[in-house]
This record gives sequence, C-alpha cells and structure tokens, in this order.
Amino acid sequence: IDPRSIISTASYPRLKNLNLQSAKKLSKRVEVLLNAGAGVAYAGTETVTFSEACDKDTRGLSLLVEFSAKPLQGSALIRLNAGTVGNLVEMFFGGQSTDAVPAETDSFTPGETSVATLFGREVVEIIADTWQPIQKMAPEFVATHLDSGAIESGAPGDKVICSEFTLACGEQQQVFHVLWPLQTISALVPALEGQKRERDAAEDAHWSESLRSSVTDSIVRISSRVGDTRATLGAIANLRPGDVIGIGNPKRGTVYARNVPILRGRFGVHDGRYAMEAVDWLAPGAPRTALQCS
Repeated sequence: IDPRSIISTASYPRLKNLNLQSAKKLSKRVEVLLNAGAGVAYAGTETVTFSEACDKDTRGLSLLVEFSAKPLQGSALIRLNAGTVGNLVEMFFGGQSTDAVPAETDSFTPGETSVATLFGREVVEIIADTWQPIQKMAPEFVATHLDSGAIESGAPGDKVICSEFTLACGEQQQVFHVLWPLQTISALVPALEGQKRERDAAEDAHWSESLRSSVTDSIVRISSRVGDTRATLGAIANLRPGDVIGIGNPKRGTVYARNVPILRGRFGVHDGRYAMEAVDWLAPGAPRTALQCS
C-alpha cells in the first residue's frame, strides 16, 4: 500500500473491521470479474466534506457510482478516478500492459462507464453482505455520474465518511473510495464507533407487550389424537378401503397446536359434536383448567 494513502481509522473501529472484510471478499470477486489476478486492500477512513472527497487525487474527471442502501435514507457513492477506470477497462478486455494508465481525461466512453458500473455493483453487493451483522440492506444501483456536480443529494459542505481502498490489477495499483454521507448513515454511527447500545427498560417493555399481543392474535391449526392401537405389519399390509381399525372407546386425548402437544383432556360429545374437554396443560408449571374444544 502506498504510504501516502494511509488514513487514520481511530474514529470508526467497527467500520475498519467491516472494510477489511469487504476488501478480502472483493478481491475474489474482482478476479472473477476481470479474469485476472487482482487484489483489494483497505487503506483507511476519514470524515471530510463532500467536495474534499471528490477532489482527492483529481487529475481529470472521476466516475461516481451512486447506490441506495435501503432502509437507510439517501444515497452513497463509490468514487473511481480516471486511472482506476482505465486500469479496470484494460484488464477487463484482456490487457496486460505494465505501463501506467493515463489519468488525464475529459470524458469516459460508454464502454468505460459500463465496466466501472460492473465493478461498482460488485462493491455494493460485498458491502451488503459484510454489513449484515449491524444492518441488513437492500442496495440498488441508482446511476453513474461524471462528477460531483451531477449529484443533487450532496452539497459541497456536507460531511461524508470516506473509506479508501487500493486496487491492484496486473502491475498497476490504483485507488477508489466509498463515500457514506453522515446524513445517510447517522443511525449506524454509534455501531461503527463500537459503542454498545444501552437498553431502555420502557422500550423493551413496549416491544415485549407488542410481541405478546401479536402472538396471541396468531391463528394456528388445532388437531387431536384420541386413541392408539397395535397391529402387525402383516395386518396393516392387508388393509383395504372400507376396513375398520378398532381403537376401543377413547376416554382421553391430546390436543396439538402445529403438531406441538399443548394439553390433555377427556374425549366426548358437546352440543352434538365430538369434543375434547381440556384437563391438563402440558407446558411445565401451567395451571389446570377446564375448557372445551370442539
């Protein structure tokens, strides 16, 4: 890694770990995408303004791959400078040149934009996978822009968390950045800083009551078993339609909810229908009761 690209990561230790995991996973995905040896390494993170992030290592235009990360609000960006785009395109189409890819450019071809977008999609998928422990995301590609002026959601003075990565393709090493606007990621900042969530007793009680209410309103299938008998395999094999299997006069049965035994009762007739009078709940410590299930 180029020493000049090392940035302080002390502010977001959890984010550092996520980025290290993302870099490792992304290395394998990029090798498949380019069908060539490639490596991705995490270089560091800092909080800067949006304009400062877009001015990093600028020697010509940069491509910004914009994506949403629902349920987070707003968009995030992957910034690829001209040198990185050129190196990706060269390797994607089978180039093996050791010469540095020129970084100065005033535009990108549709082919270059397409390859950069493919790379951006790989980055987004890895982020969604790696960040699952702290936030499940449903990322969606939004658009690819030539420069920061095309991003309506980002004002030059807005703060962003800028993570830098190095991309080694062939003999060349380039950089790219993942930009998370603080407004978009504000709810996750405590987790990224490694803070433990303090439990709120009132909030826990509210959720507990809500879950209990939802459970009691759930509809489940009730079934019962009212008798057993024994028979030889030979007798069972000789059964024909219309044969009767005697189980005697059932006096007790078990009631099941989704195949889980919940109570035991007496079998009989209630209001002209077969019914089960509940006598014992089968859950440990449950009280005895008397109710009728028909």
